[in-house]
Parts: sequence; C-alpha cells; structure tokens
Amino acid sequence: MRLPAPWLLAAALGTLPVPSPVPTPAGPSSAGISESEPESERAREAAVASILRRAEHATAGGPEARSLSAELLEAGTAYLRLGDSGRAIELLGEAYALDEGNGSALAELTLAYAKEEDLDAAAFHLRLAEDRADAGARSAPPETYALIGEIFYGEHRLEEAVGAWSEAARLGGQDPALLRRLARSRDELAVARGQRSLSSTNFALFAEPSVPDSVLHLAADELEAAHRSQAAFFGIPLAKRQVVVLYGGRAFFALASVPDWVSGVYDGKIRVALRANVEDPSAMTSVLAHELAHALMRQVSGDRAPGWLHEGLAQWLEGRRLSRDEVRETMRGHAARSIEELESRFPGAMDRSQARALYAQSLSLVEYLVAARGEGALACVVKRLREGDALAEALRHEAGLAPGELFAGWRAWVGV
Repeated sequence: MRLPAPWLLAAALGTLPVPSPVPTPAGPSSAGISESEPESERAREAAVASILRRAEHATAGGPEARSLSAELLEAGTAYLRLGDSGRAIELLGEAYALDEGNGSALAELTLAYAKEEDLDAAAFHLRLAEDRADAGARSAPPETYALIGEIFYGEHRLEEAVGAWSEAARLGGQDPALLRRLARSRDELAVARGQRSLSSTNFALFAEPSVPDSVLHLAADELEAAHRSQAAFFGIPLAKRQVVVLYGGRAFFALASVPDWVSGVYDGKIRVALRANVEDPSAMTSVLAHELAHALMRQVSGDRAPGWLHEGLAQWLEGRRLSRDEVRETMRGHAARSIEELESRFPGAMDRSQARALYAQSLSLVEYLVAARGEGALACVVKRLREGDALAEALRHEAGLAPGELFAGWRAWVGV
C-alpha cells in the first residue's frame, strides 16, 4: 500500500500536542548568589569560594556538611537559572558529595547534566535518585524531575523520561498534564522496544527493527537535503538536532489515535509510518520534507504560525503544487469562505475529503501569495510572527495585503 498523498499529513498543531514546558522550579535565594540581585560575577564567585573553603574541612554527612550542602545547592541552582550549567554541575556535585541525603541537590545535579546535554551522566544520576528514594533520602521538588523528563522525552530517551516523570509523581507531582505525559510515554515505550538510532549533522533518527538499514540511511540523506533547501528559504537552520522516528507499522499511530490515512505527524518529533516506502522511497522523501517544514516553521515563527499557513507552506516546501482546476475540484462542497473560517478548522477532527479540501485550499493560498508577492515575502511573513506581529500585521508589512485582500485576490486567481 502506498503512502497517502502528502497533503493528507496530520496538522502540525494539535494531532499530537507537544507537552507544555515545565518551568524550572524557583528555589531559595542566598545573599550574593541569586541572579535576582544586581551583583557581578566576581562577587558571586567570591561568595561561592567562601563556601567551598569551609567545605574543605567539613566531614561528609555531618551537621556542618549538611549546612554547606544546602548553601551550595542554592548557589548551584542560581547558576543553573543563569544558564551556566557547567558551573552548576561543579557546585551541585560538591553539594551532593557533602550530603548524599540531599535529594534536591541530586535532582538539580541531574537537571544540570541534562541541560548541559550530557544525557548519559543525567541518566546515571537519575538512577541514583531512584535508588536513594528507597534509602530515605530527603525529597526533592517534583517540578525538577518533571523538567528532566521533558528533556529526556524531547531526545527520545523514553525509558529515562518515564523514570523522571515517575519520580516526579512519587514526590507528589499530581499535575494532570504531568500524569498524562507519564501515561503516554509509558505506552510509547511499550511500542518502541528494539528501536535503533542513527545520527547525522542535523538529525537524530530512530527506527523500528522492521525498517531496513538502507531506508534509515536514505531518510538521513533526504532530511539533510531538505534541510539545506528549507534553511536557505527561511534564512535560518534548525536550532538543534531534530529527532525523527521511523515506524515500520502503525502501532504508535494507533496508540495516538492518528487516522489511518495519515502517514506523518510533527509533535516536536518528526514521526513517519513507512509501510510501502521501501518500494517507493520518493513517498518517504515527501513526508519527511513536509514534517521538517513544520519543525522549521515552529522555530522561525516562534510557534505563532496559524494552522492553514503551517499546512500550506509545508506542502509548498515539500514541492507539491496544484493546478487551479485541481483546487476547484478538490474544494467542492468544503471550501472555507474566509481566512478566518479556514483557520478555525485547524486543528480539528476531519475525514479524508475534508482534509483534502482544507489542505488544497491552504496550499493554493500559499501558491497565490508566492505568485503575487514572491518567495521572500512569504518567508518574511513567517519571521514577523516570531517578532510579535499578528498575521494581519505581518501580511500588511511584508506583502502589502490585508487578510481579506489576500483571500479576495486568491478567489479571483483560482476562479471560485
């Protein structure tokens, strides 16, 4: 069975919602260390140096060591919030060495390693935390482990994500969103056993055992080629390595209630159900390019691009084009009567014919905008959204069109 046409891919916004970020917990502040006070780096370091000098003579586990551990915890978490995860690791590691019962120091140390992108070290300390839970270690804020879970999940390290979110729940984290993420990641882990990985310059690919090595390597090559083209269009490359998951079947898609005519989704990760791609690699290429476009648009627009623009531009960037006759035929009985009405249908439950119409109309609007104002104007519209402009403002500044004018011009162009 061939993959469905690329315009039937799931909407980037809503098919599989991206978990809301969990904020770094606001820990206590100490004089001379908190980032909220206007002190120089030299003053902060002087305060830390004083703590470390006293720590040299303290006996690990003793009363003085426990007090110093608490001070170093405050210092380390302050540096972590300042974005200096390297310095935070040094201080939090010392805090934990002085008092291994300090569960908060261990949690923040694990988070610091995760933010430093040393995920193996973070996983090691996560296992320590799980072991220390049975040894009576003093508890840590559940929010810290919730954030650790987000980082692991984003890197497709599902086992560690489950471990971190389980720890958050054990420590009292009962936020419904956290519990939903934990349940979903457990289900996903169950269908991800045996996945293997491949890294390229801009992508971290994971593939189920049924996906041949030749297809995995082809996907990496095609993604890098698509990235070169799309990064040139937007003028901005991916900010970090993008996770891509290739499924040989539809077990995950069924788990996530993705319609059976959908072959690719983007939920922070690019996910593609391959099926017949071994026989038709070009179908996989289109799907990968489409979902990559969603990833870049989310980044370039600051996650402020409307659904119709997401889907229209993703199709356009994958290379799909429709004649005006095809657009009229496909939209018959399903056309939106304004941009506002078109946007209101994204995301939402839709059958195949509704999806065909909405995606065709979205692509056609993008094609008209390119024909009328050029590719550069289209890219600039997306960038202005990140700067805080509403769509109407971005269109006016970069294309000289109000949404109503864009829609009216498109209708005349298409002949509807």
